[in-house]
Amino acid sequence: MFEMTAQEIAEMADGELYGPGDVIIRGVRPLEEAGETDLAFVAKESLSEKAARCRAAALITPRVIEGYSGTQILCGDPELAVSQVLGRIHEELFSRRPGISESACIDAGATLGQRVSVGSHAVIEGGAVIGDDVTIYPLVYIGRRSRIGPRTTLHPHVTICDEVEIGSDCSVDANCVIGGGGFRYVQRDGRSIELRHVGGVRVGDGVDVRVLSSIDRGMLQNTVVGDGVKIAQHCEIAHNCRIGDHCVLSGYVRLAGSVTLGKGVMLAADVAIVDHVHVGDGAVLAAGSAVIADVKPGERLLGAPARPMMEQIRIVALEGRLPEMYRRLRELEEEVESLKKHLGETA
Repeated sequence: MFEMTAQEIAEMADGELYGPGDVIIRGVRPLEEAGETDLAFVAKESLSEKAARCRAAALITPRVIEGYSGTQILCGDPELAVSQVLGRIHEELFSRRPGISESACIDAGATLGQRVSVGSHAVIEGGAVIGDDVTIYPLVYIGRRSRIGPRTTLHPHVTICDEVEIGSDCSVDANCVIGGGGFRYVQRDGRSIELRHVGGVRVGDGVDVRVLSSIDRGMLQNTVVGDGVKIAQHCEIAHNCRIGDHCVLSGYVRLAGSVTLGKGVMLAADVAIVDHVHVGDGAVLAAGSAVIADVKPGERLLGAPARPMMEQIRIVALEGRLPEMYRRLRELEEEVESLKKHLGETA
């Protein structure tokens, strides 16, 4: 069971303690649900009144909350501080002990590091290299000559195909496929002829890939995912894509072949980008955007097709007035016809 004192949390979060430090914390809950052994946090000033009524044992807050009777831990960035606590709780609740299940199938040519955990019915093919402290859940498949970096976790039903390299401190959630064949065909005489993909996939350090996402292998070169990239559920990254460091891809993002994302690009839910498009560093694409041309660094786009955000917002606002504008146009046309008729009669 997780258990820390308020003093220990303050030290871990580099915060200032305001109140008793020996208060025992056994969980983290929202302000309205927290009880006498819970920690809660104040993410923004507007929650101060609710925080004053909170029954939590301790609060992480950017400033002192007047009227709150528990211990307060003052931090400039409460969300970052509570993320450290949640990481500690997650480690205690979900970490697996090192060891290899008797039902795991590990080729004699595979290399396993120290303190590796391999779950039941996992398969590790020949030539695969597994780093220290890697956790492999049941029913994971790791293909030939693939490499998994230290402290990476592969959750149930993950498939890592041949010739895939995943860095250190990564997490790949259930039912993801990394290194599957890309989707590219040429049309000849009315038939689709597949172009086989013989490249690999290279995933950097600190990458998270959530459930049911896929990263396809390159055709001749590698598909590359940089360090610190976060990929949400149901995303598709096609062959030969190159994703820069610390990009964030929300749910249902789709990248066609050979798309390039610069560093720190943010893609909201359901963004689609056509093949060979380059998105510059720090660009932001709003939810549902369809990108058909290169995006400049720092641009903020919205819509299908994607346009500069404020321009698209004005277009949407005008669309709501189209019925009124159409009615007024018809009235003006009728007035013009009436004037023409009147002028013709008086000529």
